[in-house]
Amino acid sequence: MNNKLLFPFIALCLIWGSTWYFIKISLNAGVPPFFGVGFRFFLSGLLFFLIIFFKKESIPFNKQSIKLYLSFGLLNFALSYGITYWATQYVYSSISSILWGLFPLFTSIMAHFMIPDDENEKLTTNKLFALFVGLIGMIFIGSSQVIDLESQSLLAIIILVGAIIIAAWPSVLYKKHNNVVGPYQMNAVCQVLTGVIMLLLSYLFKEDLSPIVWDNQLIFASLYLIVFGGVISWGIYFWLYQYLSVTQVTYVAIFPPIVAITLGWIFLNEVLSAKEIIGTMFILGSSVLIYRK
Repeated sequence: MNNKLLFPFIALCLIWGSTWYFIKISLNAGVPPFFGVGFRFFLSGLLFFLIIFFKKESIPFNKQSIKLYLSFGLLNFALSYGITYWATQYVYSSISSILWGLFPLFTSIMAHFMIPDDENEKLTTNKLFALFVGLIGMIFIGSSQVIDLESQSLLAIIILVGAIIIAAWPSVLYKKHNNVVGPYQMNAVCQVLTGVIMLLLSYLFKEDLSPIVWDNQLIFASLYLIVFGGVISWGIYFWLYQYLSVTQVTYVAIFPPIVAITLGWIFLNEVLSAKEIIGTMFILGSSVLIYRK
């Protein structure tokens, strides 16, 4: 991977690795899950519309672009993020991020069948081995985490894995047709659509907003999720689809646990276990394999 792609990719890994911490802050501050997702993406989507306005670009609304907006907006943004916020109420944020490490495995399998004409999307021996090594690393890191298998926690884990599988399909679909809709347009429409849907669900399910305490910590967390977690990270994510295979792009999901563990070690004086160090080495090794030509 050349420097043009490497530095944005590293930034994406760092941002998404830290968003789990800020999601947990918002939930702990009393922000209901549907409202949290809707509030975050509606505002970040509006920022993308401002970018499009100042760049004087148009937004395509043909049959294929509408299919992309609906599939990604409904399944990847609204469904997967809604379930992720809901599940993070019952499991540790580190567990949620570890489960999302399964994402590149599912996208790789789907891309092999959905984009058969692209040699870069085929399940080669090298790609399978890289995914296997990465999953071993995730298992090592996951085994060092405390998982409470009470009924609600177990249900949350099962539903979250299902959402991750569903979210893989629109990611592959966008890779197949990324020339139809640009990164800014994709983000603007999908994020505002997600915001409207999730805020409507919040209203219909009568989520209680009264416990929310808008202190400095929650305001900072919200701004971080909107600007960095919504605009910068997703702008980079869709931009990378122009240059990398879908497996390489979605492989970003495997790094957040490393970022979360490292931040905890540096800033929170948390102990870095031998299992986490071994798991990190496996994941870094797998990333070398997945991006090797």
